[in-house]
Amino acid sequence: MSTELTGKKIAVIENGLLSTYTMREGLMMHLLEEGCDVYILTHTNRFVTQVEKMGLKVINIGSGNLNLVKVSRYICNLRRALKKIKPDVCLTFSIRPAIWGNLVTRQLKIPTITNITGVGPLFISKNIVYRTARSLYRNALSQTKKVFFQNYDDMNLFIERKFVKSSIAERIPGSGIDYKKFSPILLKGHDSTSFIFLFIGRLIKDKGIFEYINAARIIKKKFPTAIFNVMGPFWTQNLKRNTITHTQLQNWIDEGVIDYLGEKKDVRKFIAEADCIVLPSYREGTSNTLLEAASMEKPTITTNTTGCKEIVSDNETGFLCRVKDEFDLADKMKKMILLSAEERREMGKKARQKIIAEYDKQIVIQAYLKAIIASIG
Repeated sequence: MSTELTGKKIAVIENGLLSTYTMREGLMMHLLEEGCDVYILTHTNRFVTQVEKMGLKVINIGSGNLNLVKVSRYICNLRRALKKIKPDVCLTFSIRPAIWGNLVTRQLKIPTITNITGVGPLFISKNIVYRTARSLYRNALSQTKKVFFQNYDDMNLFIERKFVKSSIAERIPGSGIDYKKFSPILLKGHDSTSFIFLFIGRLIKDKGIFEYINAARIIKKKFPTAIFNVMGPFWTQNLKRNTITHTQLQNWIDEGVIDYLGEKKDVRKFIAEADCIVLPSYREGTSNTLLEAASMEKPTITTNTTGCKEIVSDNETGFLCRVKDEFDLADKMKKMILLSAEERREMGKKARQKIIAEYDKQIVIQAYLKAIIASIG
């Protein structure tokens, strides 16, 4: 335990509790072990009880979505909570907390560390929401103590656009991975007659869910016993054009093209049961799904894009396909099915070796501890 952090108050502004409970669990627990009081400011859901059992304090500030009235209420709730907590430092994750959080913490003179978890269509979309976000970012991050990026592409974009100064920007390996927790699991009695693909991610267009569905239809024509599982939450905090409906999901299930496994806190059993993990995302910060799959020695198929291509070595630990190309995705799925079990095992072993060397969660935790101590000092 570091005496420098004992008794310090840390406020974490998140989009949702699932991330706190899963990919950022290691960081949160380490801060608690250091003697910090940690407050999670977000909208509440069914994970409140689990998060509070960890020792974290949850404050419901609502959701800063696209409705101007709700955004104003969100900012007011955020300001009220921070003034009550009086944190020594604030951590923000993802776009909305990065923008609104930094604007509020700057006014309250709270040192802030921001993690740009991904940019999505931020720099290419003509939608008014993203145009507004672009205009706000430069101002929002002007007084931030440290800005972490999950890949070099995003970091270089922010520096080139003068959203951040290079002196406060640092790339870290995503959220990192606890490779001891995500170890290979040998399942007894595993049915090897059906090849199982698994998609894990929020059910939004930008994660490539439509390409996954269409590729599944193509593959099932030649490999009718292939199974295509989908796991992940519905997400309403994106633009409507980027979300799917319950009706669409039910239609895919009724068609027999996928099985929906719902939203899970612990995905290890399901990764272990799958033969290949698939994430046809349009862009990521650093995909936690791919890190977890690789750590468990599973070959993966993902897109040749930022936040995905860095994790998968093409033809060695998995396959890369073209973005928004269901036919190329189906082709890579076919190649994966036709590999021998031994060839897939060898891919998985190489994948885990890469993850241990490059994406250890301790790298992320130590970067945060250093930044927090510097910000408080």
